[in-house]
Amino acid sequence: MKLKIATAINLLLFSFILIAQQQITVTGKVTEGATGDPAIGVTVLVKGTTIGTVTDIDGNYTLSNVPGDATIVFSYIGMLTIEEPLNGRSVVSVVMAEDVQALDEVVVIGYGSARKRDLTGSIVSLNADEIANRPTTNLISSVQGKVAGVQIVNTGRAGQDPEVRIRGTNSINGYSPLYVVDGLFSDNINYLNPSDIESMEILKDPSSLAIFGVRGANGVIIVNTKRAKRGQTVVNFNSSLGFKEVTHMMPMTNAAQFRELYDE
Repeated sequence: MKLKIATAINLLLFSFILIAQQQITVTGKVTEGATGDPAIGVTVLVKGTTIGTVTDIDGNYTLSNVPGDATIVFSYIGMLTIEEPLNGRSVVSVVMAEDVQALDEVVVIGYGSARKRDLTGSIVSLNADEIANRPTTNLISSVQGKVAGVQIVNTGRAGQDPEVRIRGTNSINGYSPLYVVDGLFSDNINYLNPSDIESMEILKDPSSLAIFGVRGANGVIIVNTKRAKRGQTVVNFNSSLGFKEVTHMMPMTNAAQFRELYDE
């Protein structure tokens, strides 16, 4: 009985050694999990070796001279890496999933973006809810009182934009900041609807606005507007109602009285 068990163990070990030493050709297809389309340019590598290839336009690949007990590694930027042991198989097809990672708060710097905690400059970020909930049709007026170091003063004149001063008056040529709307430079943003704003970043110190050069001497306000998103169509309706009343009306002269006062 013991002899039979020892013989069976030896046969199993011998078969494993044969599989490990056997050189096989491995083929397969790689597809994207989100769309089901062929994954083009995926790196297919035999783990621990230099044997590798990339998938073609149809997502297919072929590896030659692969040990039967090897592990195949599938990797691609933006996708989760997959490791598949062969165990003697010659056909290995996989479905790659997107690598979705939780990000910290992201702010715009110049024409790019970075995580807020990685920055050393003074940047204040406002989201759409903080802007759209203010009862005003002027975008700049919606920011009033929300950002330290930014003075927004209403002149009181009808149709005139508020004055914006970032860190006070910094230049003899004026104090108006530079506006960047979706990557385009602008001198004012009075044409924007506060409800159309996705986010707003205010760059206050020289280190954060250095990319804009002399045009950013008085600070930079970067505005990102809302864009279409994939999925179910959603319609939002916003409305506001207000009224004004003069509580103390000053007595005024009519035409004849004004002429009499003018003559006197």
